Amino acid sequence: MNNPPLDNVSTRGAKEPQFEVSFPAEHAAIPRVRRQLRARLEEDGLDSVADDVVLICTELVTNAVLHGCFGFPPGSTVKVTVMWSDVQLRMGVRDPSGVRPKERGLSASRTSGRGLRLVDQLSDRWGVETDPSGSGKTVWTELDAPRRRAS
Repeated sequence: MNNPPLDNVSTRGAKEPQFEVSFPAEHAAIPRVRRQLRARLEEDGLDSVADDVVLICTELVTNAVLHGCFGFPPGSTVKVTVMWSDVQLRMGVRDPSGVRPKERGLSASRTSGRGLRLVDQLSDRWGVETDPSGSGKTVWTELDAPRRRAS
């Protein structure tokens, strides 16, 4: 299977993301995004939060691919942006849909639909910012004091 390269930009600027990637809304891209994010976090000494951040990213990216890009033309993209400091880590996952995600009720018979609950449990805060033009949304999450946090 041919995997196109991800458009990855990593910077260390004060107001710029340390990790940013745009990729086609395809399931095959999710493991690559996860690996790249983990490597970048570990490179910057954030091993203690890498598991949680990668899990949150996986849940949000999966939702974006499954729901946020549903009904949009092939070639639609998802964008992950992560910024961190000693005070806070903030991640945003952007997709083309203006529809806000909804937490689903718990069900013993369903094998999916628990992602936002997991995001809520692992994050200090999370929310949704919709583009005023209606051309998409960003689901964001924040973790306080990422360098002192234990997984």
